Amino acid sequence: MQQRLPFLNVRFNGLPDERHAEDCLYTIATLLWFIVLGFLCRKGSRLAMDVDRNTLAAPANLMALSGQTRWPTTRPLTAPCTETVTRFLDILTPGALEQILVEVAHVLIRAKVFDSARLNGYLLILIDGTKQENYRCWSPGRRRRYRYVLHAKILGPQGTAFTVLAEPCDAYDTEREKLDCERAAFQRLALRLKAAFPRLALCLVGDALFACEAVFKTALENQWKFIFTFKDGSQPTAFEELVALLPLVQPQVLQITRTDFRQDTRWVLEVPFGERRFAVVLQGEVDGTKEYLGAWVTNFPIHAPERAGAIAAAGRSRSCIEDTYNVQKNGGFGLEHAFRATDRGAANYHLLLQLAHTLDQLLFKGWLLRVFAACRKLTAICLARLLAEALHHCAPPVKPLPAFQLRFADG
Repeated sequence: MQQRLPFLNVRFNGLPDERHAEDCLYTIATLLWFIVLGFLCRKGSRLAMDVDRNTLAAPANLMALSGQTRWPTTRPLTAPCTETVTRFLDILTPGALEQILVEVAHVLIRAKVFDSARLNGYLLILIDGTKQENYRCWSPGRRRRYRYVLHAKILGPQGTAFTVLAEPCDAYDTEREKLDCERAAFQRLALRLKAAFPRLALCLVGDALFACEAVFKTALENQWKFIFTFKDGSQPTAFEELVALLPLVQPQVLQITRTDFRQDTRWVLEVPFGERRFAVVLQGEVDGTKEYLGAWVTNFPIHAPERAGAIAAAGRSRSCIEDTYNVQKNGGFGLEHAFRATDRGAANYHLLLQLAHTLDQLLFKGWLLRVFAACRKLTAICLARLLAEALHHCAPPVKPLPAFQLRFADG
């Protein structure tokens, strides 16, 4: 943190604080780092974070990480409990924590961490929604059974995805289903995404839910590119036009053939989507006994077969956001676990979880797996447990650690 993201403690301590200074034992940075470390160590619940918070060197490492130096000389050094942190998160505006996620993304972009994952110079932004957590206050007379959130994540190297913005969705409506909910949330998300990156070349990558006129209009107005999954059910008229045009473009084919592997990529230009016309890329693949067929609508110009292949690869990379959800749900982070009943407190816990997942990818995939060959045989959960043990048994460093290089490539 001192070498790569030294501004975090300043930003944490600069958050709005309505507490009485004379009654505060911990700084804001100490409170927030306690939760972030809990997520990094894959605790998964507030109870697990509290159990061993004062074990051995854990409080000293927490203070060293947060930069807190003041402490009463008459009492032993301790770490805060989650109830203390929760009282602060209940009064903190979620937008303040989200801005820190945006600043971390700006630092990584300037460090060119994402350059190898760009498409024709465009940064790929994965858009998808997920269940945030169960809603504790649900009753049979209310439809709101859980909180739902729409994410914008930057696609990084080696299948990484870094959360930048999180937009809460409206209550789940069983009559309208979540379809309208995610599309409405996207319009709010797009406004904040444009404000966060006003001049950055962005390409939206999403599922067939976003292949609609409202999303097309928003993307074109913001001068964004897009690659959305194309299915028959989402645009039946456009799909019929595609089927009619496909036999007329037989020469537009990119083929890759190896032993027990064949991949065909085709593309059709000027497919009508209402009053607009976009290109559609199709890709079929046979890998041994595995088969795959996908199609994507895009506003990228396609002048060469290699561009069509790159668009198909970017469209298939949308699965990376599903992989991150799987890690956060089943890998110990605690996504879908109800950390707080109030909307504001729950949103802040969720944003801290996303920040911890970003740091998790930078630490483990961007440094440890590259530097230490033995770590290649360890699972991410095992590495998180080793981190927890280190925080308990290793004293804070007395001098700055040697500089290291942050990158996702081998060597």
